[in-house]
Amino acid sequence: MACNTNQCYRSQYTQRGKCQPKKPECKRLIQTPVVIGWGEKQELVIADLLISPPSPSVFRIIGVDEFVVITSTKLIPICSKKGEHSAKVIVDGYIDKNINYKTITDFTAADINGPVYHFTTRIPFSTFVEVKTCEPVSDYSDAYGANCNKCHHKEHYDVEILDAFVEGTSDELLDPNPVAAGAPEWAVTYNRILERVLVRVELKITKDSHLSI
Repeated sequence: MACNTNQCYRSQYTQRGKCQPKKPECKRLIQTPVVIGWGEKQELVIADLLISPPSPSVFRIIGVDEFVVITSTKLIPICSKKGEHSAKVIVDGYIDKNINYKTITDFTAADINGPVYHFTTRIPFSTFVEVKTCEPVSDYSDAYGANCNKCHHKEHYDVEILDAFVEGTSDELLDPNPVAAGAPEWAVTYNRILERVLVRVELKITKDSHLSI
């Protein structure tokens, strides 16, 4: 039987005398992370550092270098309210801090001298960053399923630390020692340092998404 021309289009091809529809093209998909929210947080970290003993006591601090290391993050979903979506990220890390300082070993009535020492330590800290997101964030464990009807589907999210650094620091010398007999009255050494460190953390939350190309 001849083909009905109303049903056979130019895009069709003929095989063994029969009209065959054109095979549909296969669409390709790519999997890519999509940013759903950004967040930042400042955290004040306070630590009381004991220098002496065992190290020699501090006369003057002459140099400090420090950097922040993030050890772990934990995404906590928050149920949406009035069309606003958000999540919280618990951040754990430490501040790697090195203090170079002078000490006093010898003196006269007008002068002092002594070697330069360093004191290096790690100051742990924990904080959280609240992130406004463009969509609800599903819960990994579905713990909120009974209370939030938008938290049933498990999705794969990643937290990426964009930057973590020390914005400012304050070093206060505490626990002074008595001035040695015969030394200048200003030759005071200290056994502890009170550290106030302002840490800034910037991060983003991404979700894997499939896009057709």
